[in-house]
Amino acid sequence: MKLTRALAPVALTGALLMVGCAGGGSANADASGTDCLAEGDASASIKVSGSVGDDLKLTSKTPVSAKEVQRSVLTEGSGDVVEKGQTVQTSMTLFNGSDGSVLQQLPASAVTLDENQLNGWAYEGVRCATKGEQIALAAPYKEVFGDTDPAQSGLEGVTKKDSLVIVMEFGEIKDADEAAAAAGEPGTLSDDELLQKAEGKAVAAPEGFPEVELAENGEPTITIPKGLKAPDKLKIATLIEGKGEEVQPGDRVYVNYRGVIWRTGEEFDSSWSRGEPIDFLTTGVIGGFQKALEGQKVGSQVISVVPAEDGGYGAAALKQQGHKADDVMVFVLDILGTVHADDAKASDEK
Repeated sequence: MKLTRALAPVALTGALLMVGCAGGGSANADASGTDCLAEGDASASIKVSGSVGDDLKLTSKTPVSAKEVQRSVLTEGSGDVVEKGQTVQTSMTLFNGSDGSVLQQLPASAVTLDENQLNGWAYEGVRCATKGEQIALAAPYKEVFGDTDPAQSGLEGVTKKDSLVIVMEFGEIKDADEAAAAAGEPGTLSDDELLQKAEGKAVAAPEGFPEVELAENGEPTITIPKGLKAPDKLKIATLIEGKGEEVQPGDRVYVNYRGVIWRTGEEFDSSWSRGEPIDFLTTGVIGGFQKALEGQKVGSQVISVVPAEDGGYGAAALKQQGHKADDVMVFVLDILGTVHADDAKASDEK
């Protein structure tokens, strides 16, 4: 089960799933005022016992079947709804709705509410969270795993016809800088501290790289030349040389990026398409991203051509994402800002 988008590690991380809220002490809408996802008969039937993410058991009747994602509140929370950029401690248990068997128990971990970094179902699960709230979700397999073959999902005994039951419990909610400091991570930058696009000296890419054309706002269009063979080794080139701070290992980096599949030329992920940049630690992403960013300067634009087994996600993970096992990914990244890892260490020492 992949909770995050393509930039994040593929390995399963403790967190969240999908939808919104009900009445009482829980929220009816997220912090922006958008209604939480409504409950349905399937989610309303869920009853559990035990601790979420540890030894939770499904005690209500099975099978549970849902044609769309549903959500019900099992235990009401209190306090403010999580806001964009904040983190919320989230534990989760995943059940097979066909027989109630436990598929995964995920202990509490900090999840950042960021639509750009979470899959759709994960974002829907977190955006209405309040402290102490416990929710039950019922969803068809496809809403969580898409067209991924169940054999590739890592979950035994599940078929595409099954529904999944997800119980989530939310704990402490913290602002991004507070959470980062607690974790010993670099702080964050506000939008007005970021560049709008890469800026600096343009540099021609070496032979064998895809073609990149930029719109006036800096948004890249990536074209794979006809007949050009995809490489089997990671290839990185600088397209614009920035003049800002140098990105160091472990830094928090803000980038706008577009990713296409070499074989088809089709976009599979893009912060440009979502309308805002993304931030992450250089040590928390695939090698094809980390190596493309570390040592570069803010303002630079970099192209990274990433084979599955050299800086990429690996064949199995690519198949899980709906691609072919040997697909090569092409990323164009604008580096808009960075916060050094050393800044966090210095703050801790004060």
